[in-house]
Amino acid sequence: METRLHYQIGETWPRFTCHWIASCFGHFFKVLLPIIVNFSGELRPEAFPRWWSILAFAGCTSLLSAIINANLPVTARELVKSMAFGFALSTTATIVLPIGVA
Repeated sequence: METRLHYQIGETWPRFTCHWIASCFGHFFKVLLPIIVNFSGELRPEAFPRWWSILAFAGCTSLLSAIINANLPVTARELVKSMAFGFALSTTATIVLPIGVA
C-alpha cells in the first residue's frame, strides 16, 4: 500500500509555507472582520492601518504558527488549525501589546 507524501509527518519548506500562508490568512481575517462588519460605505484613511504594517505584523506572528505546524500534513483540517492559530496569535498580540497594532 502506497502512502502519499503530503499525508506523512515531516518538516519541509512547502509545508512550512502552506501553514504560514494559512496563519497569515487567519491574522488578516481577525483584522478585517471588524472593518467589514462596521463598513458604512465611506472610506476613512485612519480606520484601517497601512497594508504593509499589517503584512509585516502578520508575517512575524505567523512564523510561530508555521514553525509549530510545519510537521503536520497539508490537509484542509490542518490548514484550518493554522488559520485559527493565526487568528488567536493576532488576538493575543492585540491584547498583550500596549501599542494598537491592529
